Amino acid sequence: MGAVQALTGMFYRLPPAGEPVIISGYPSKSQDAGGAFAPHVPSFYGSATSALAACLIAAIQRVRIPAPEVLLPAYGCPALVSAVLFAGARPRLVDLEPDRPWMDLDALGRALDSNTVAVVGVDLFGIPERYAAIREVMDGTAVVLIQDSAQALPPPADAHWAGDYVVLSFGRGKPVSLLHGGAVLSREEALARLLPRPEARASTPARGRIVSRALLYNLLSSARLYWLPAGLPFLGLGETRYRPLASMEAADPQLLEWLPVNVRAHWRRSDERERAIHAMLEESVGDSVVDLPAVCGREGTTFRLLRYPFLIGDAQMRERLFRCCGRHGLGASAMYPSALPRVAGLERIFEGISCPQADSFASRIMTLPVHSRVRSRDIRAMRKCFESTAVRATDPGGTCRGAAS
Repeated sequence: MGAVQALTGMFYRLPPAGEPVIISGYPSKSQDAGGAFAPHVPSFYGSATSALAACLIAAIQRVRIPAPEVLLPAYGCPALVSAVLFAGARPRLVDLEPDRPWMDLDALGRALDSNTVAVVGVDLFGIPERYAAIREVMDGTAVVLIQDSAQALPPPADAHWAGDYVVLSFGRGKPVSLLHGGAVLSREEALARLLPRPEARASTPARGRIVSRALLYNLLSSARLYWLPAGLPFLGLGETRYRPLASMEAADPQLLEWLPVNVRAHWRRSDERERAIHAMLEESVGDSVVDLPAVCGREGTTFRLLRYPFLIGDAQMRERLFRCCGRHGLGASAMYPSALPRVAGLERIFEGISCPQADSFASRIMTLPVHSRVRSRDIRAMRKCFESTAVRATDPGGTCRGAAS
């Protein structure tokens, strides 16, 4: 029995983020996908990158200057840059606040100039940016504020729907997954009219094929089988890559039929895993760890985390914790391991750009999963890894024995 348990444990691996696609039952035609975000009326695209590119094209059309520029945080997904370049603008980076996933407001103010058409704020990990403060910095300008909420899904009535445009993602590993797709919510009808229409899809798969694809995704993202796709290098799971956006394709209307039920399920999910990891961080680690949701004042908001993020100032402790979590398949992640100027394919675009806070953030970030597949035993195993790492920080002879028990 012990050998069987050990063998099973070898293949146990939690995905770092993402929920199963809910496809039970047949979607009702009365469940219009747009109704999931009422009173906002969404515009749907084939990906969140396409949705962001559409916002930027609209911003360029609204402001109409010859050399448009877009301000982005220096730490984030390379798809931000892909969208800016597709829209025909120049990306410019703003460094982060120290030990925070937010843009430095002073640096943002210095970067704003007559060529700026848009500022993109990112709700990284599900932690909302400070959009009210960003608007104060932008006061008196015609600059468009875009809220990239690909990693979060605040409810429509929430005060955090703060951008002129709000971008959502329904891709793999997002708060609501349909395997692909994205949307734009517009603050005003006049802004919605500026959005370009996506290209029509060349073909639409049969419903049976869509359902089969979703079932396969759900199966392979289970903790017992995730090691299979994670072990295939050509899938690039967890890798940070720059991929130019080739076209702005429309969303699959058949997949969108499943959107309302998945959105409702998102809001029914418990936040007990988030609370358990927060308690674990408070109890198990010292001053070298920054609990980002706690220090960013997320408590009291209606945002749910996509991943639980924290910073570890001790590089050796971070590496030991990664190894311990990795041995027990606990879904620990370094998220984006580099600031945008250091991402392969972007070096020339951002040559000579200095962003010390983003570089520091990238070197210390670590996340743990909080999705519905995380069980109580996984939380206990995480706790043992933290406790063991804290011991090893002062006692090099310590181990993480028994972390999976």
